[in-house]
Amino acid sequence: MPNQWDNLFKNEGIWKGSFTKLTADGTEMSDVPSCLTLERTSKSSARFQLNRYPAGQPLQQTQSEFVSINQSSLFCEDGSFTKGSTQWSPFSKFGTEFGLTLSNARFRLVQLFAPGGQLSDLVLIRETREGTSDVVRSKLSLDQLLGTWRGEAITYRTDWSVSQPLATELTVSQTSPHTITQTWRAGPATGQSQAQLQGSRLLFETGYQLLFLPNGGSSLCPQHIQRQTAFRCEVGWLIEPTVRLRLTREYAADGSWAQQTWIKEEKVA
Repeated sequence: MPNQWDNLFKNEGIWKGSFTKLTADGTEMSDVPSCLTLERTSKSSARFQLNRYPAGQPLQQTQSEFVSINQSSLFCEDGSFTKGSTQWSPFSKFGTEFGLTLSNARFRLVQLFAPGGQLSDLVLIRETREGTSDVVRSKLSLDQLLGTWRGEAITYRTDWSVSQPLATELTVSQTSPHTITQTWRAGPATGQSQAQLQGSRLLFETGYQLLFLPNGGSSLCPQHIQRQTAFRCEVGWLIEPTVRLRLTREYAADGSWAQQTWIKEEKVA
């Protein structure tokens, strides 16, 4: 299995896109064009530069060089990654960032929580590799999610070890105009939950919300992180009508970051 530096360098290149700030319920607050460059400088070092171009304001530029991978980050074999807070505390802000990486496009999402654990806002980052064409994808809809999805999950741990693939199955069904039932299986583990459809969100009885996003994306996370309760945050991306990528970042009951899981699934019914 490639190491973390090999995985990181799947993101090497110039990426043009935008940073879109959203409220917790998905209302757009701002949209700023961007250009990000990641350059390999050796087998285990890189240079990073991000330019953002807010309308009517000066250029916002961030740049750095690094020779180690931050312990708050993990990269999957296809270049997808998560990074962010390694410990949740009710007394401080908390955030997670996800990046799903294809050869010519990336879908990134930042989920931000206020002190106390309330979901405060989101930042959606859609990027295309320089020199390639945008693939137009509509905002994710419930109809696109309905059905049975089968795939595999691979878990990446903070010691850089990687699990064997695990078979998964997810079935999303609409049991009434506003009620959604979701059943899932991952290896021997199974579960079921219900959600209410409210605008562009599914509000689950477990306290999680799934928000439909532009470009075929979705954000899943708690509306409010609870003390002494394990939780997960997730981004999803419908890259083809019947193919979906998901990436989760999972936290233990004591608030510590435990692992991340990459999932690729295909609709079969």
